[in-house]
Amino acid sequence: MLTLRSLGTRSTSTKCILSRVKHARLHVSHRPQRADVSEQPVFPGNSHEDQESEPPESYIYPLAGPFSQSIPTYDLELPKMLLRDMCTCPQCVDPSTRQKLFSTAEIPPDISVEEVVRYKGGLQVTWLVDLPGIKRPHTSFYPQEVLDAIKRTGSSKILPKLPRRRYWTDSQFRAETADITYKAYMQDENVFFNALQQLHSHGLLFLKDVPEDPESVSRITQRIGPLKNTFYGDTWDVRSVPQAKNVAYTSQDLGFHMDLMYLKQPPHLQFLHCIRSSANGGASLFADSFKAVRYLWKHDRESFTDLERIPITFHYDHIDSHYYQQSRPLIELAPLNFDGKVFPNYRGLQLFAQDRIRGGWVKKLFNLEDYLEAVTWSPQFQAPFQLTNPHTQFFDRDLSERNEYAIRRWRTAAGRFNSHIHRPENIYERMMKPGECVIFDNRRVLHARKAFEVADAGKERWLRGAYLDKDPFISKLITLGHKKEKRFEEISASAK
Repeated sequence: MLTLRSLGTRSTSTKCILSRVKHARLHVSHRPQRADVSEQPVFPGNSHEDQESEPPESYIYPLAGPFSQSIPTYDLELPKMLLRDMCTCPQCVDPSTRQKLFSTAEIPPDISVEEVVRYKGGLQVTWLVDLPGIKRPHTSFYPQEVLDAIKRTGSSKILPKLPRRRYWTDSQFRAETADITYKAYMQDENVFFNALQQLHSHGLLFLKDVPEDPESVSRITQRIGPLKNTFYGDTWDVRSVPQAKNVAYTSQDLGFHMDLMYLKQPPHLQFLHCIRSSANGGASLFADSFKAVRYLWKHDRESFTDLERIPITFHYDHIDSHYYQQSRPLIELAPLNFDGKVFPNYRGLQLFAQDRIRGGWVKKLFNLEDYLEAVTWSPQFQAPFQLTNPHTQFFDRDLSERNEYAIRRWRTAAGRFNSHIHRPENIYERMMKPGECVIFDNRRVLHARKAFEVADAGKERWLRGAYLDKDPFISKLITLGHKKEKRFEEISASAK
């Protein structure tokens, strides 16, 4: 805690405050000193009744100087530039549109503070040097839950927590999940919210009793967000056709894969509605690729680092109609930002940490679940390894010289990944029936299909599909979670 000097009541003049804090220093203490203040201010979103229920006390912080770069709170210091940029008063954020009314680039470099007051419910800052055009006095208030969120997550935005991922085997998925009816998914908001949570935690969901018409998959998808349009269209059919340009449109075995890995932004969710099933064969298979990644992380760190740093190329090679190409590693991690540096892969971070403190730093701070973003696995559309830099597309002599070595390492690591996803205990198998729809995370859950017998014309196996991007999915999950939390708070308040 910071030692807090009692500066009297809020009536203390600015001149007096500045003269007393000009040379103040910060010290460590167990509790702040109390400054008796009889009234608390009314902040945006807080009623007089809410504030009167709190003890009428506050703490005025001794500043390190009106032009210091940070402002102390109880147990952390926040940059003044950050706090000024976070202000949500009506002068800074439009109450109706929720959009900023100023540009961060306009904040004066010499932004300074006149007064900082600590209330039970948060922190109040009155600005001395401020943006041009802002009416004085300009006071910002930061609720305690926002300060806590910054300390805990580094972000000031308090959002509903997303469900933790559950890595699963066949038996675990069967034990932890259940099918949902189409009617409940479409009409019951609680059931719909639970469905989205399962898609985030397990990446796989089945609906039953789906109307057997071609538009059902559109309605199911648009319950979450807009359809993702690709060169296949808004929706598409999976049927066996002659002279197919995609193995999915044959009756052959279709191995584990993910769709459209050759696009810059592959779809996040895939929807497949079974309208008509085959008489013999055609079972669908699913496996959790994240579980395989975690296995490599725990038991084969060398393979993990190779699959995370060596890029592979995917393409859709039909030059007469469409051509797409994209390079990415099999394991995709979120940006690795540590100690003011950004590392392109885990291996680089690991080497840096070993130079620092023998790797203990990374082991403590790097949690795989927090950084694992996606997996890329689509052998059917994998292109030859490239001798060009994937970022510049220019010939890379160093990469060329290392290419054979890199391919050998990647092949060994990919073989171990492939063996893990094909273990029988890791595969969930299901014979899709008419009226069922599967929804799965296309950047996590691998899907495959067994071969089937081709039926007579008009009776062939028929699935209708659609895609959805990640942004609308996460948006819907967060907004529904917020509504649920708000409803719970209202019920709790009315019960008191």
